[in-house]
Amino acid sequence: MAVAEISRSAAVASGASGAGEGVDTLSEVDVRLDVHDASRLEWSVTIPFGDGGPRAYSIDVELEIPASVFARHSPWDQLQSWTRLDGPAVPVHAGERVTIDVLRRAAIAFAHKLARASEGLARHCRLAGALSAMAPREELMEGVVLWIGVAAATTEDARTRLVEPAAGDSIEVRRERLLVDEYLSVRLLEMLAGAERALASLSASRHADAYAQSLAEGEERVGQALEQEIGYRQARGYLCADPKSSATLEQYLDRASRLKKHFQEVLFLEAEIFQVADRIHHWVAAFVAVIASTWAFAWQIALINQAPTTGTSVGSGIFFLAAIAGLVYAAKDRIKELGRSWISGNVHRFYAQRVARWRAPARRLAKRDVVVSARESFDQSVRSQPDPLNPECGATVASTLVHYTHRGQVMPKPELVSHGVRRVKHIFRYDLSPLFARLDDAVKQVPVLDAVTKRVCFTAAPRVYRVPVRLRVQCGTTSKDERATLVLHKRGLERLEFDGDASAPTLETGVLPS
Repeated sequence: MAVAEISRSAAVASGASGAGEGVDTLSEVDVRLDVHDASRLEWSVTIPFGDGGPRAYSIDVELEIPASVFARHSPWDQLQSWTRLDGPAVPVHAGERVTIDVLRRAAIAFAHKLARASEGLARHCRLAGALSAMAPREELMEGVVLWIGVAAATTEDARTRLVEPAAGDSIEVRRERLLVDEYLSVRLLEMLAGAERALASLSASRHADAYAQSLAEGEERVGQALEQEIGYRQARGYLCADPKSSATLEQYLDRASRLKKHFQEVLFLEAEIFQVADRIHHWVAAFVAVIASTWAFAWQIALINQAPTTGTSVGSGIFFLAAIAGLVYAAKDRIKELGRSWISGNVHRFYAQRVARWRAPARRLAKRDVVVSARESFDQSVRSQPDPLNPECGATVASTLVHYTHRGQVMPKPELVSHGVRRVKHIFRYDLSPLFARLDDAVKQVPVLDAVTKRVCFTAAPRVYRVPVRLRVQCGTTSKDERATLVLHKRGLERLEFDGDASAPTLETGVLPS
């Protein structure tokens, strides 16, 4: 990546002209696949508003879980989803009187710029690690300095615009400005932590020796920025994380979580969700009961017409009719149960399992208009594939394919667009903790030969499992496809290995690429 390209990307991330200007990327579809925590896989999709009518889109997610570790569970109980508005806030100038909602939206906009700076630095480090040995190394340091500068300038600009009080501010607005300052500080610390992780990842690559000096300088820059921000927090009386106190660390994380929820709440839409099977349960039961009753009534008429008329056959005929009548009524109840189960289990093939609508809160649109509507379904199927160790031998490996589909429409809302809202963002988190009980120990003892004593010794080796993941998004003529492998073990989710990642192992040989 050339320095000029990094500078152009940084200009987009910094948005130096203000909180709401010059963000062309907000008109595009954005897709993200990541590990949220030790148990949840997260994917997010951002859909822009249409120019005229509703904009249709679709989201498909597939998880291919090995059959040996798959545990039966209800997918809807494991899925969490949120939908919020996305886009730059109305520009705020220093000393300008504003409302609390305007401050919150502007703070979110600046936080997004810090997140883009963190992503830019991480992407730069990944590209640097993939460069050939003949590539120039000085670009790494220039890129690190540039992205850290972008983050610092973004934070300073936000504090100038949003934190400094204006004449006539109410007590509530002044308190909100202090919360904005603390929230921006937390996000800057997260950006610096992400920069440190990116540098650490580069130091573990095969080009680490060539980058040794640049990595040391980059870590020093990150440390200086972190020390400066911690000093700022201490001067302002904000809670600082103390590595020697678990209670302080716990309080810091809790405070950071509360701040994030406080500011992001202003963008979330109000959800109205219902299960289709629950809504049509009574209609399905009535329809199946009519079919079963009609079938039983027809048999009753047929049996009456076949009733015995002579005295010699009365005993055997009554016994035969009673047996047939019992079978008819037993079959009637069975038909009702099978009918309800079949329609409830296959309703997604005809329509959807769940219908969701998201409305704008009354403070944004007085009529609480529907902004997004969608139909969602889960499907599970068993798939057999050739054994990757020797595909030609005829052995197969079974896996369970969990497929989530989301078909929706984003309604045009000129009122929201006029206030700077450009897109709608869906956030999904899927909890995979039901699988952990089926997994082997996270660490296994492997026998190796000691090079000095020439005796057998044991070393701890990680025992991991791999789950292929695919995320497909279609919006108009735009189509995006993310493929990755989720690495997990008994203690939780470890990481995502995206296709083309040089650090991903080759499963067929079990050897890491050189």
